Amino acid sequence: MDYDAARERFQAERTWVSTANEKQREKHRAKGKLHVSERIALLLDEGSWLEYGEFARSSEPAVKDRSPRDGAFTGIGTVGGQPVAVIAHDITTLGGTQSYVNVRKVDRMISLAIKKGFPIIVLCEGGGVRLPDGVGLGFARLMGLQTIHSLSTLAHPGIRPLLISAVFGYCYGDQALWAAYSDFTIMVQDSSVALSGPPVLEAAVSEKKTDLELGGPVIQQTITGVADFTVKTDDQAIDRIKQILHILRAPEMCSDPVDRLIHDAESIVPHDNKQVYDMRKIITRTCDQGEFLEMKARYGTGLIVGLGRIGGQVVGIVASQPNSAGGAVDAKGIRKSAEFLEFVNTRKIPLLVLQDIPGLLIGSAVEKDGLLKAVQAHCRALETLDVAMVTLIIRKAYGAAYYFMGTGASGAQFVAAWPNAVISFMAPEIGAYILTKHAEPEKKKEALEKTVTELERGASVWDAAHEFWLDAIIDPKEMRKVICHAFRLLS
Repeated sequence: MDYDAARERFQAERTWVSTANEKQREKHRAKGKLHVSERIALLLDEGSWLEYGEFARSSEPAVKDRSPRDGAFTGIGTVGGQPVAVIAHDITTLGGTQSYVNVRKVDRMISLAIKKGFPIIVLCEGGGVRLPDGVGLGFARLMGLQTIHSLSTLAHPGIRPLLISAVFGYCYGDQALWAAYSDFTIMVQDSSVALSGPPVLEAAVSEKKTDLELGGPVIQQTITGVADFTVKTDDQAIDRIKQILHILRAPEMCSDPVDRLIHDAESIVPHDNKQVYDMRKIITRTCDQGEFLEMKARYGTGLIVGLGRIGGQVVGIVASQPNSAGGAVDAKGIRKSAEFLEFVNTRKIPLLVLQDIPGLLIGSAVEKDGLLKAVQAHCRALETLDVAMVTLIIRKAYGAAYYFMGTGASGAQFVAAWPNAVISFMAPEIGAYILTKHAEPEKKKEALEKTVTELERGASVWDAAHEFWLDAIIDPKEMRKVICHAFRLLS
């Protein structure tokens, strides 16, 4: 091909790539959705996009002329100056499905991201393996002898860099797995995630479900814990990605004084251990300028997990939430915490634990939900934790939850408490009830009151401090100052 012909071919190919499937794009936009190219433009710093595989097409002759980029945008760019690798499927091209060329583009990005340490941003929308490409020999080509990074490597946080997925519509097959594999998963409110979509479900097992019934945000956020965040619009999903990357930024000089006092800490936390409050108020007052991002807020609600900036650096936070069942932790909460511990350990992020915990939730329902196995997973995560961990007991720490949520014995390098805190195997009222169960009826009330008083006296944090079972008792208003100082020395 001579030079002029090559230039014409270049211009023709580029025009076709940018204008193909325009009817599908307009139909997509009519639903109030952004095209994948618009999502990328919103995400990345202006002028930073370097695309890989712009001229790729399907290798199948029947759809070659209908498959610009083979349905996937792949490339690198910057977000707030930070390089990232981007994988974004185009639902307006053959339903965002995957085929041989498409998978090679994705794997190229993953390999590059691993080599350079770039965070991987996946913009998910589409329907799994393309038919009929994935039938017979086509499937063998996809799943043959070579490693498929999108199925294997992404599942291993210790091998791959940071992985963030945002789900903008229905998302099935490999893309659903990516959402489950991710360190952070964002779902737009009309999106869905499942291994197989409704058509396959109906054909295979005669079950009829809508996309939302099968794997909508309510299911994935409250039942499975796959989704960390639900947002209303595509724009908000992009903003959340930027927020995640921003809170994970490198350490910096802190403009919020590290010795700032929290004067209203004791007014936020009721003096009566049975009264509830919102731990988020304590967390945001502890963080630099209140910068805190909670994850999985609707899953395992007895615990709060998330990222905050404390003393100029990012810190992982696990905290009791008394506003939910008094702060008792169920199996979902334990699983959420275990997964979060693995995340901060992999990313080498210091950990702050705030305890005001009445214990693990008990009962037949939580046992059926796998409480014992969840505790086992949490123990494994604690045993492998190799980051600075600071624990603060705010009001109470009861039962096995006290150990599992981070004591000196379970890996915390600094354990402190408020002066009014108590530590015990169980709440004094419950212990007294058990100990006086066989008391004479006419003496039971008096025995119960006496036993409660005795158990409360023995549970005081001062008894633990006198025997050096914790490192410090602190003034509540100085908690930010102490925490900042501890992390500065231990991190």
